[in-house]
Amino acid sequence: MRAADIGTTRVIQLNESSSPEEAACTMRHHDVGCIVVTRNTVLGALPSGIVTDRDLALRFRSHENGEEKPSLHDIESLPLATCRPDATIDELVDIMLGSHVRRLPIVDEEGMLIGIVTLDDVVTALAELLHRVSGAVNGAKAID
Repeated sequence: MRAADIGTTRVIQLNESSSPEEAACTMRHHDVGCIVVTRNTVLGALPSGIVTDRDLALRFRSHENGEEKPSLHDIESLPLATCRPDATIDELVDIMLGSHVRRLPIVDEEGMLIGIVTLDDVVTALAELLHRVSGAVNGAKAID
């Protein structure tokens, strides 16, 4: 199982100049816990960071008393840890543990955002694999 197999192509994203209020409304509207932050480049919009519901609760609140209104660029989690579509579950776990994150944007060779994989996706894939193995152990069907 690879990142592209267990992740999703449904990724909610906003430009780094967007406001935290816009991010909160977008997260609520799409019922998601994170937004991938993008920046404009000559190649197009590339992922630059990630903002989670926790980031909004903690980091945005600390910026509220300032003079300037913060943007997502001010509160995004950096550096952005990403993975390739062919990353194995073992590689995903290593990246997540090493980066202390639960969500990994999936990027192609040019760095373009093509999906996202979460720790929940990894756990679900492992549970499905264990279920298949337990069926083979219990004689339900042989493993190829």
